Amino acid sequence: MRITVLGAGGATGIRIVNLLVVQGIRPCGAARTAGPCARLKAAGAEPAVIDVTAPADLLERAFTGTDVVVNAAAARNVLHAKAIDRDGVIAAIDAAQRAGVRRWIQVSMAGVDDIGQLPGALREVGLAKRDADAHLARSALTWTVIRPPWLTDTAGTGRVEIGSIGEGTLPRADLAAVVVDTIGQPATHHRTFVVSTGPTPIPTALATLPH
Repeated sequence: MRITVLGAGGATGIRIVNLLVVQGIRPCGAARTAGPCARLKAAGAEPAVIDVTAPADLLERAFTGTDVVVNAAAARNVLHAKAIDRDGVIAAIDAAQRAGVRRWIQVSMAGVDDIGQLPGALREVGLAKRDADAHLARSALTWTVIRPPWLTDTAGTGRVEIGSIGEGTLPRADLAAVVVDTIGQPATHHRTFVVSTGPTPIPTALATLPH
């Protein structure tokens, strides 16, 4: 199984790559520029430059041979959210379908269903991610949308809560574990869920997703 991780050079993406490598999988670690490629190669990934704002034919070619795409990419500047988190991701989803990708796992963000409740600085990002999530749900891919709250760099607990999160947080290590466990969990197919730190072991929480 070939897995491509978009945003692999980011704080969450590299954790996803590391977990996949520990499981004996050599993912394609994709970044928008060549800068992170040496780090990704050292981590055990096959580095690649995949810019979701690139022309459609280049995206389609980049996804050829991929079975699963994990989208952990995000604009580093809120001013680029529309171009990357919405238009770029939508174009990448379409290109992945044309390339024969079967599965797409999307890291979104909590609160996008109620944009008015997000801090002002995050509203443009929330709108962009909400539109991309909706496009993915309309696609022919086997999809999952994961919506974490504020992410931290604290140690992972291996335990989460799925559902209402209030003012919750989530370590990036646990988000990465949720993403990797989602790949092989049928209960997550065609599902959108929010996730935060909680009492339930991650595999159990995913296997018993509330409807």
